[in-house]
Parts: sequence; C-alpha cells; structure tokens
Amino acid sequence: MSAPYPWLETPWRRLLASRARPAQALLIGGPAGVGKRALARAWAHALLCEAPVAGAACGECEACHWLAAGSHPDLRVVTLEEKELKGGEVRQARQIEVDQARDAVAFVQLSTHRAGHRVLIVDPADALNLAAANALLKVIEEPPPGTVFLLVADHPRQLLPTLRSRSQRIDVGLPPRAEAEAWLAAAGVGDAATRLALAGGAPLAAQAAAAGVDADRAAVLAALARPEQLAPVAQADGWKDIPPAAWHAIVYKWLADLLGASQGVAARFNPDFSDALVKLGPRVAVSGLLRLSRVQAQEGRHLDHPLNRALQLEAWLVQYRNLFVRKAAR
Repeated sequence: MSAPYPWLETPWRRLLASRARPAQALLIGGPAGVGKRALARAWAHALLCEAPVAGAACGECEACHWLAAGSHPDLRVVTLEEKELKGGEVRQARQIEVDQARDAVAFVQLSTHRAGHRVLIVDPADALNLAAANALLKVIEEPPPGTVFLLVADHPRQLLPTLRSRSQRIDVGLPPRAEAEAWLAAAGVGDAATRLALAGGAPLAAQAAAAGVDADRAAVLAALARPEQLAPVAQADGWKDIPPAAWHAIVYKWLADLLGASQGVAARFNPDFSDALVKLGPRVAVSGLLRLSRVQAQEGRHLDHPLNRALQLEAWLVQYRNLFVRKAAR
C-alpha cells in the first residue's frame, strides 16, 4: 500500500519501517491541508490489520473490513464534538473536553478485542483543553501494553510541553509546488496554481475550496484593488452574506500580499492579482496596513461574534480605503 498522498511517501515509509516496534505516542504535526489526518488513519489501519502486506493494511482481512466500516473495536478517535446551544443551534466545539479524555483513558485500559494493538487518535490534539491534556498525559506516561497514541496537530507548540516530550515526532511539511499542482490538476481542479497559492501551498485545502468562495473572492478583490472607488456602505451591504470565515480568509491573505507588495515581494496568495498589487504596494501606508492586519488576525479567532455584519464590514472598508487616502495626502 502506498502513502495516502504522493508527498507523504517519506514519512509513510518511516512509519512502515517501525511497524515491529511502533512508537507508543506519535505526534504528527504540520500545516492544515497536507494530509496529516490521512497519514494517522493509514498508520492506525496498518497497526490493526491482521494480515499486513509489506507492513501496510491488506484491505482484505476481517479487521480491515471493520476499519472500512468505522467499527473496529480497538480504534477510537477523539475529536471536536458538536454542541447544541440555546435555541437549538448546533456548533462544533472549540476544545476537546476533559470528559472526552476520561472516556479515552477508560478505553485504553480495557482489554483489546483482537489481542493486537489498540490505537487512540486525538485529532486535533492542539484543541485539548488543559484538563483534557493532563488526563491523557497520565496514561501516555504509563501506557497499557499494545496501546498506540496518535496525536495530530496543526500547531504542535500549543500542546503541553510534557505531551510533546513524551511523543515521537513526524513533521509533515508543504509539498513541492510543482508536485502539488500536478496532483491537483490530476484530481480535476481547475486553475491549480491559483488555488494552491490561495491555500498557502496546502493541496488538500486547495482541493476543498468551494466554487462559491471563488466568486466572492473575485468580487471582493476586484473592489479592493481599486480603493479610491470603494463605496463602503453599498459594498458592505452587498457582502454581508459572505460567511465570516470566508471573508477573513480572503482579506487576510490580501493584506499579507499587499504588505509584501509594499516591500517589493511577489504575491504569495493572490498571484492572479499580481499587477494590481504591484501598483498598490508603493501607495499603501504601511503602518496603517500593519495595524489593520493585526486587527484582522484577532478577528480570525472570533468569527462567530454577534456584531452587525454590515456595520462591521463598512467600518473595515473605511479603514482600508484610508490606507491609501492618507498616503496620497502626504
């Protein structure tokens, strides 16, 4: 069995070579959208397979059939759960809670059903709250025989230092751009180069980008490329239905490219707007751009606030337009 994605071949071979004596705690870290979760699941399947082929899951044994159905009794995945809020609204939790960790501890202390490995995947491990992390730490320090912990994290440094120190590490980086573009093109993704740039070089994030977001992005960036023609009230009203997460992704990457353009650096996220960015770079007030970028970064952590969306966008557009008005007036 080959790696889940071509660019994961090196870490996958490293894992297969360790199958006889796998790490009891493994931390798989790297940016979002590069296949860490697929790598963790493939490794869990390899460990639980009862007739492995060259160390990988055979796909044919009874254990593999259970894995394919998501019902193997010796595999547990701890992840973010959905919570019902007041009024019946359902949202995904932001943290893995201590009760989930305690359930996981109880799971690994049971006898295995198939007399083989037991695998616990924690994904995303960087979402463990402090109490949950401490509950898991106790059992990772003294793991039951045959137990393997797989911690998956976009931001490994957010884990407890003690959790990191007790885990072997596999880092999954961004694949070479040419390889990622070729993979996206083979998967039927149009304009692979632009999509990959927008995703910061992460191919799975580029593949998952919705077509509707592309239309919103094109309209927003076309307007931001002409700041002197912005009409904040009208445009805020027209854009208020863009999902906050999508808006944040569009404008935060635009601000990053604009900052680069002010320093003569080529566009990283929006290469299809390179000409506009080159023209805007010398005109922007860099100090104001840095302030707006910091504010935008903060807003990215609180995307579900109850503020009036149109008013919020209007205020943002006024600030953005002023970056150029004030520079021109000097």
